[in-house]
Amino acid sequence: MSKSGSLAAVLASGVCLLAGDASAQTVTTGWSQLANTRLRSVCAAEHGFPGIGGTSGCAAITFAWNGGVFDTKRNRLIIWGGGHNDYYGNEVYAVSVDNQTITRLTDPAPGSDGCQEALAGGTQANSRHTYDGIEYMQNVDKMFVFGGSLACSSGNFGRDTWLFDFATNKWEKKSPSGPLPRAIPGIVTAYDKVSGLIYLYDDVNFFSYDANANRYTQLSTREQPIGYHLDATIDPVRRKFVIVGYDNIRGAGRVWSVDIASGSTYDLKEVVTSGGGSLIGNIYPGVEYDPSSDRIVAWGEDTPNVVYSLNLDTKQWATTTYSGGPAPTGNGTHGRWRYSPASNAFVLANKVDDNVYMVRLSTTAAKRPNAPTDVTAQ
Repeated sequence: MSKSGSLAAVLASGVCLLAGDASAQTVTTGWSQLANTRLRSVCAAEHGFPGIGGTSGCAAITFAWNGGVFDTKRNRLIIWGGGHNDYYGNEVYAVSVDNQTITRLTDPAPGSDGCQEALAGGTQANSRHTYDGIEYMQNVDKMFVFGGSLACSSGNFGRDTWLFDFATNKWEKKSPSGPLPRAIPGIVTAYDKVSGLIYLYDDVNFFSYDANANRYTQLSTREQPIGYHLDATIDPVRRKFVIVGYDNIRGAGRVWSVDIASGSTYDLKEVVTSGGGSLIGNIYPGVEYDPSSDRIVAWGEDTPNVVYSLNLDTKQWATTTYSGGPAPTGNGTHGRWRYSPASNAFVLANKVDDNVYMVRLSTTAAKRPNAPTDVTAQ
């Protein structure tokens, strides 16, 4: 049996292969590393594609305000980004949790000198600082991208929408109908598996994006400004779009939520929580919903060994500390902290020269009785 096949089988039976170990072990909690997953080992600029523009090189793919998505169909973390002056390569990378490998899915297109949104004759998205503007859409098996700071010396912000099709490994330039979100830094997005929609907050308004209809809808009726340095996720049980992080307008950490239940007015509301410590004040923390614990689970660079879990019913954060966590990069986490349902673990790509990390908070993944149905199963 292949290594990846063995891992899939033991995961199903409650056992897994931890990083660097070739034999089955009982699942344990805590931090581990996925062996052979250093991004620099496959970075295009240093492996067959010299001369890619940018002042920071390959390190910018994780360092320069860039995110990632989690491809739940294939159990892999997808990393994409560069942008502004830091890195002009627009290639896409995939980290397989099952195989413990990192792969470059696409090669870079020729660089840009004019801040255009598209490359390669308009067929590929230009590199950019993604912030939290990318998500995996399970219902269409594609990565969603909106805006960001485009690769060029001035780093102009785009309002373009792209989908990356994982079945073909090809980009799709979209021309959606409806009002577009604003071109800003630090936009926050999250995919809702119940409706199959992307929800998006720019700096003043709340939107949804329907990939099947290729349409944006502005949901909020009044402007409610928020700053940037934030990250977002969706609690599908309570039907909340949850935003966490340092709000530069108010000069402090905040937790916000928007009700996305049917009939909502989509107003932005502050959630006053306790026990969040420095996590709430982090710039661009990693924030994900965990269906096994029914909590919002977050990680920030200020306390790298600590994982935070928010109970939205009690508004109380709890902390779990394990040794061996990753060292901070300094520019936030964005979407490079993602939950793997197949592994019941959180996966984190933090530095270009480090292996990808995984942290497991529980050895069981019991499905909650009231857990919402994924739209892909309908």
